[in-house]
Amino acid sequence: MSNGSEVRPRSLITEYFWRHRGKFAAGFLLLAATNLLALSVPRLLKHAVDALQAADRPALVRFSLAIVGVALGQALVRTWSRLAILGASRRVSAELRDRLFSHLQRLPLTYYGRHATGDIISRSVNDMLLVRSFFGPGMMNLVNTTLVYVTTVSMMFHMDARLTLYALAPYPFFLFAVNRLSRRIYTHSIGLQEQLGTITSRAQENISGIGLIKTYAREDEEAAAWAGLSRDYLQRALALARVRGALVPLMGIMASAGTLVVVGLGGRAVIEGRISLGDFVAFNAYLAFLVWPTFAFGWILNTFQQGTSALRRIGEILSEPAEERETLGPDEKTPLSGGIELRDLTFAHQGAPAGVAHLRGIDLAVPPGGSLGILGTVGSGKTSLVSLLPRILPPPPGSVFIDGRDVATIPLARLRHDIGMVTQEPFLFSRTIRENVALAPRPFTTAEIDAVVEASRLSNDLGDFPKGLDTVVGERGFTLSGGQRQRATIARALITKPPILILDDALSSLDALVEQEVVDRLKQQRRSRTILIVSNRVASLSWADRIIVMDGGSIVEQGTHDELMRAGGLYARIARRQSLVADLEGA
Repeated sequence: MSNGSEVRPRSLITEYFWRHRGKFAAGFLLLAATNLLALSVPRLLKHAVDALQAADRPALVRFSLAIVGVALGQALVRTWSRLAILGASRRVSAELRDRLFSHLQRLPLTYYGRHATGDIISRSVNDMLLVRSFFGPGMMNLVNTTLVYVTTVSMMFHMDARLTLYALAPYPFFLFAVNRLSRRIYTHSIGLQEQLGTITSRAQENISGIGLIKTYAREDEEAAAWAGLSRDYLQRALALARVRGALVPLMGIMASAGTLVVVGLGGRAVIEGRISLGDFVAFNAYLAFLVWPTFAFGWILNTFQQGTSALRRIGEILSEPAEERETLGPDEKTPLSGGIELRDLTFAHQGAPAGVAHLRGIDLAVPPGGSLGILGTVGSGKTSLVSLLPRILPPPPGSVFIDGRDVATIPLARLRHDIGMVTQEPFLFSRTIRENVALAPRPFTTAEIDAVVEASRLSNDLGDFPKGLDTVVGERGFTLSGGQRQRATIARALITKPPILILDDALSSLDALVEQEVVDRLKQQRRSRTILIVSNRVASLSWADRIIVMDGGSIVEQGTHDELMRAGGLYARIARRQSLVADLEGA
């Protein structure tokens, strides 16, 4: 795995802003041009008012037409600025979304065991929308507001410095209050987004497990739990809305206070002849320019706070160390032979208390082309053991070897290409059966697909599918029976002809006859590949060259089927019990 370095919001902002600096720079320059055009309107309005007072009709017409022309030019330039900035923001969100999804694909399985699926989805979808608003409307309005304040206040100072100071005197007090409110907005935004992740997780779990909910008649309880989460989300949303709502009247008071000052003091200046009526009108027009940026300031703060919190949540995922996918060198082109060796293996899952081990002191060797059956009690560590070979779980250094090499030194591309694994819970994508079988990253011929379909005995049921292998299965393959899903995943594991095949309780949903047919096919191939088969059925393991029995994370028995039966230990007791059950079911 790569060493994960912390990805901070500031670094993401800098990286993507710099990457699209051309688009953003063009947009900001166009915004500057837009504001320069807008600022010329009050000046033209001043001359128009002065011309009106002097009854200079040609000048009045000339300045009026100039105002119309400037307004049209401003609209055109503003449109170009929006296209540049908002277009760049969409490119940023698209690239960041692709980067996040790609990183999610390379995160180890242990990450998904520690984080709710719904929360990951919420960060990938809802938070990404906030990021787009941050780089788009948020950035655009921030630059626009800054330009408006700088240029407009400069023009106002040029016209009457004292009047400008009086008009802007209330602003520092209001800005202090806005700064305090923005901190509360950030806190509430984080809480709201996290609660949205919780709701998304609950929805995903309920939709995925709807069959279980109906089986146990928990519809009302789940609806009540959902209502509780929704109420919590509502309270958080209302708390955020109350803080955000305080910004609007605050900005309104600030703008109105400035206007009141200008009307009072500016009117006196006109009466005293210190400024003309045209200057008074232009000054009020400039002050009016500050109203929208002042209102927008609160929205900008909220957008930046939400965007920053969204970038922080996305950065938390990007900071997680990903699995390294090394490029295969010339010496890695040869497939693995399949020899497996475990040397004093002791393993504990991530987050386990100190001193707790899920596997203890395991020594084991399986030669290339050999077969190993693994039987054990519930929670004895069978799945953990086989998951260490393809590094689905991180193996301790110097404990797991294939072909004499520590698996930690074998590139994942080589390791996982040469290990076919069928897990306890068969998973199919909502695609055709053919696409699910041929999922490996290379094209397969029809003959190759047909061969593994036959080997897994999925061919027995092809007549039940409307379009045969081209039938689209439902989400997670739920339109197929459990046995059909298991056989499809076995076919998927066989199609790459892996030197090592791991079947982790992959025959549990098959009836006895089909299971025997699959086992017979595996027997025929066992000398061409190393096979590890985990099962709670003795009948599924009895043919293996060697069988180990696990209990409490350790190997308590090992040998051939006949040797273990003669030993009369745990294996023999389980075998006799299962034989008795089979006889009773037959009777």
